[in-house]
Amino acid sequence: MLTSKEIQALRPRERRYQITDQGGLALRVQRSGVKSWVLRVPQNGRVIDITLGHWPEISLMQARALARRKKRELELEPSGSYTLRDAFKFWCSKKKGRISSYRDEKLRLEKYVISRLGSRQLDSITPPVLIKLLEPVEEAGKLSTVKRLLMRVREIFDLAVNAGFLQANPLSKITKVFPVPEVRHMPAPDWKELPVVISQVERLAPPKYKSLFYFSLATLLRPGEVVSVRLEWISEEAITVPAEFMKMKRTHRVPLTPYLIALIQEAKEIRKNKRSPYLFPATNKNRHISGQALAKWLHGKPEFKNRLVAHGLRSIGRGWFADNDVPFEIAEAALAHLVGSQVVRAYQRGDYFAPRQKIMLSWHAYIQSCAQCAQVLSQKPDSTGSSD
Repeated sequence: MLTSKEIQALRPRERRYQITDQGGLALRVQRSGVKSWVLRVPQNGRVIDITLGHWPEISLMQARALARRKKRELELEPSGSYTLRDAFKFWCSKKKGRISSYRDEKLRLEKYVISRLGSRQLDSITPPVLIKLLEPVEEAGKLSTVKRLLMRVREIFDLAVNAGFLQANPLSKITKVFPVPEVRHMPAPDWKELPVVISQVERLAPPKYKSLFYFSLATLLRPGEVVSVRLEWISEEAITVPAEFMKMKRTHRVPLTPYLIALIQEAKEIRKNKRSPYLFPATNKNRHISGQALAKWLHGKPEFKNRLVAHGLRSIGRGWFADNDVPFEIAEAALAHLVGSQVVRAYQRGDYFAPRQKIMLSWHAYIQSCAQCAQVLSQKPDSTGSSD
C-alpha cells in the first residue's frame, strides 16, 4: 500500500512507470512528472485501465474512494477504501484547537462510535446502522450524549463529503429519529441563600475545599479555569488568565481586591506542594488539582446534592449582579462571556476592567457579609438544643 510521503517522493524516469496501491489502484508517473491515478479492472475478457484523475488534486484517500465507487458501479468486488476511522482522524485534524470541547468530544466519539464502527467503510454506514448503535445509549437516558454524538458524526460525514470521499451525507436527517433532550439548568440556589450555603461549607468543608469554594465564588471563573491559575499570572492589579486557558479563548483579567488577595494568601499557605507553579496544586505531581474536585465534593454532600454544583457559583454571582443594577455588559464581562455580534466584538475590544474593579469590591463585600451571617447561623441552637 502506498503512503502520501512515498507518492510525493516519486520522481519521473526515462520511461513511464506506475506503482500499485491495492485492489487494482495504481499511480502512473509520466516522463513529464505528471502523476495520474488509474484503476486496472477486468472487462470483456481483458484488462483495461480507467483514469481517475491526477495527484495531488486527488489525494491517496480520495483515489481509493473513487476506485471503490467505480468497482461498485462495474459490479466488481469492492476494495478497501475510506473508513470511518480515517474520516474521524480527518475531523480531528480540522477541529483540534478550534472547538473548546474538543477533548471531550473526541473521547465521546471514540467510546461510543469509533470503537464499534471505526474499521467499517464510510459508504457502508447508513442511518439504520448508527440508529441501532445509539439506541442503547438512548435507553440509558443519555439523550444529551446521543444529541452530541449525532451532531459530531454528521459533522464528520460533512467533512468527508467536502473532501470528496462521499457524494452526499446519508446522515443529514438522522437527528429526527431521537427525541430532543430536555434542557436542565445547573442547580444553584438564589443569591439571597448564600449565607446558608456558606454556613454549610464552613461546617463541612476541609481547608482545601473551603479555599477552592471561596476563590471560585470570588473570581466567578469556571471550575477548569480556577484550578489552572498559576502564581505567575497574579500581579498587583489582577489575575490574568491567558486566552488558551479560557473557554472563549480570550484573555481574561480578574480585578484584585483586598478580599481576593487574602484568599490567595490563604490558598498559598495551605498548599502542600510548595514548589508547584499552581495556586491549587495536586499533592505529589507538577500539575493542578482536577477541575472536577469541587464538583465531586459538593455532589458527595447531601446538603448540596441536586442543589448546588461548582458551576452554579457563577449563577449565584450573575443573579446578584442582575438584582443590584450591574449593567449587562459589565456583568457578562465579569463572567468572561462574549457579548454582541462578531461585528460588535470587532470594534468593542475592551474588557470593562475599571468598572469591574468597583463591581467586584461590592460583590466581595457581599460575600464577606454572608460569611458573617453564616457565623451567626452556625451559632444558633438546633431543635435539640445543640449547636449547629
